Amino acid sequence: SDRLNKFASINQSSRYLEIGVSKGLTFNAINIKNKVAVDPQFRLNTKKYANDKVVFLEVSSDEFFKSYAQKFESFDLIYLDGLHTFEQTFRDFCASLAVAHSKTIWLIDDTCPRSYAQAQSSLQRCRQIQNFSGEKSGAWMGDVFKIVPAIHDFFPQYSFATFPDHGQTVVWQKWRKDFQPQWNSLKMISQLEYADFVELQSTLFKREPYENIFEIISHDLSES
Repeated sequence: SDRLNKFASINQSSRYLEIGVSKGLTFNAINIKNKVAVDPQFRLNTKKYANDKVVFLEVSSDEFFKSYAQKFESFDLIYLDGLHTFEQTFRDFCASLAVAHSKTIWLIDDTCPRSYAQAQSSLQRCRQIQNFSGEKSGAWMGDVFKIVPAIHDFFPQYSFATFPDHGQTVVWQKWRKDFQPQWNSLKMISQLEYADFVELQSTLFKREPYENIFEIISHDLSES
């Protein structure tokens, strides 16, 4: 929530969308006036927090973009933390472009799995590997990390940066210099493995210091 509130101050956010809310720990800590929460099954008492400016929609993200999104004004800040698969997260990102504008900032969760098990697209497979290997962490990030190569190859008009610590990638509108697709195929990107993610640590997933990221985004959005 601290990162999101920092972004909100950078672009003066007044409208916030969160996909994948669960208990609402992040959502309820966001200091933005108009907020929309989307989750197929909330794990909090939504009536306690809902009002005319804070909306909870208990639907899938696909259903939200199909039937609800067009009813809202464009969002300034979008947090994607839904189903931990590349396909769903990439679809959420693509769909959210329709409710964004030139200064919208996205934060995508779970882009840096810390083990082979955590990077499995199936939660069941993740748990099987963790049980077999004795991995103590119960974390599952899925193969969401593939969204970074996908944005790199197919959305040159967006810049991105990945935070150290818990893996999250921020995306904002700024044309990248010297654009050159690396895979040029969604099929190839969808087939990337954890080993590929490890090899990309010094390039696509190079971590940037917090303040550097905030400063770069502030500069880029001030020019747009």
